[in-house]
Amino acid sequence: MTSVPELVEVELERACEAARARGAELERAGAVQLVRYAPSVVTAEVDDHAAHVEFAVVDGVLTCFCTCRDGRAGEFCAHCVATALAACRRRVRWSAGRDGARRADPDAGHAQRA
Repeated sequence: MTSVPELVEVELERACEAARARGAELERAGAVQLVRYAPSVVTAEVDDHAAHVEFAVVDGVLTCFCTCRDGRAGEFCAHCVATALAACRRRVRWSAGRDGARRADPDAGHAQRA
């Protein structure tokens, strides 16, 4: 099964340069709070609840939604970029912590500042 972090990497490449720069800034500043993190669903609050982002994998296709104006217009906005970066970082941290055997993510089901 293809996961959200795997699919958002393609969207990151397609995002405009301004959204990528602002999203990276938000993520580095710790402005992304992952509310739900699962292989097929990621939700986040970004920039102190200024925006709510939802990613879902439906039939192998990534769907994206953000409550900001650009996100509602269908763009992969800075909030989506920030959430995607946080999800990818969490995936890398989790993968690096595995020692050969798959084990549960200790943060699964808990809100966390990424």
